[in-house]
Amino acid sequence: MRLLKNHKKCRILLLISLFLSCDRASQPTRYEKHPTPSGKITTSSSSQKFSGYHGSRELFSINAPKWKNGHRGAISITYDAPWGINPVFSLATDAAIQRGLKMDVEIVSEKLLFYSRFPIIAKMRTELIPNGIGVFGHGHSHIDHDALGFHDAYRSFQHNFNLMRKWGLNPKVYAYPLFAGRDQRTQAANRQAGFIAARGGTEDPDRYYLCETEPCKPDSWFNLPSVIMGSANSRHISNHNRLLPILHETLSRRAWTILTYHSIGNPDGWGYYEYNEFLKDLDFIKNNDFWSGNFADVTSYAIQRKGLQIQIGRYFGRAFPKQFEIYIGDGLDNTIYSEPLTLDFSFDESLSVQSVRIQPSPTVGDTIFTVDQNRLRLHVVPRERQYTLSFIF
Repeated sequence: MRLLKNHKKCRILLLISLFLSCDRASQPTRYEKHPTPSGKITTSSSSQKFSGYHGSRELFSINAPKWKNGHRGAISITYDAPWGINPVFSLATDAAIQRGLKMDVEIVSEKLLFYSRFPIIAKMRTELIPNGIGVFGHGHSHIDHDALGFHDAYRSFQHNFNLMRKWGLNPKVYAYPLFAGRDQRTQAANRQAGFIAARGGTEDPDRYYLCETEPCKPDSWFNLPSVIMGSANSRHISNHNRLLPILHETLSRRAWTILTYHSIGNPDGWGYYEYNEFLKDLDFIKNNDFWSGNFADVTSYAIQRKGLQIQIGRYFGRAFPKQFEIYIGDGLDNTIYSEPLTLDFSFDESLSVQSVRIQPSPTVGDTIFTVDQNRLRLHVVPRERQYTLSFIF
């Protein structure tokens, strides 16, 4: 009898412990800890639309478009060429700068350790980066990293990353020489070295279109497929006419496509691509609804938008609300992920909101923003901060 009573007590204690454990909320990570507005929170992360209400009435909404500035598609132009070593490699970057387009060039760090080439790094910081030409890691040596194994690949990636950081080149993304990166050990080594994404290459047209569906979730951020441009073999895209349907399809699918060029205007190089054909590519991109974004910026934007959290405190008072508390964050490390996201505000037209005051400033110092035809577009880095939005009628 005594044993039966003890058994019943154990069962009761077990049920209580299970109940409490199920009810206990999980602890936030270091990047998830944040104050939240009081009251009920209204969010809709699946559609990237977040709304502020008074009762059941929607007073305003915030939408995060898929691509910066609401562009229909995104393009990243990557150039596997040693800029600064030969003037021929400046032809492509000069053309992109003249058109206000973004582009990225390789950093094979071993090639820049010669004393005579030290000035190239300073020229990159002063002539390229301020004009929208970014850089990506391309190995300490230009070798097949899939053939190295995890530890040797990691050492190469880490050396490349650390030198780029030492040179003030802000390393974030990588492109595998010889379109390697198919081995998962190589991908893991690249990530461990500090990069946030890495580019490979593909000859499969079905894989050209990234982030076509939502949320943006590639098979691997560390083996992103790219369109291989040039004439090295018949499966590569050798001229503008062959690229054109790919660009149209990118827009149609509202996707992101990465282009990989090698020898633009350089007939003696691998993967030769005619300079005039490249100009046609640039002109089409400029004249159509693309976000021409650096590889690192589009990567950051897509990852940050996927994690975007906007929380708007619901107002319960009877009087009409004139301000709302808003939290904006993405749960990511702000020292790495710092790309401004496009946020489109839409206000109930019957309110006739003329402008809004947002404190502290969500941008670069401004706190009052003009509302035009009930709409406002801002570019905000989601820094895990709380803001006060006030209507000005």
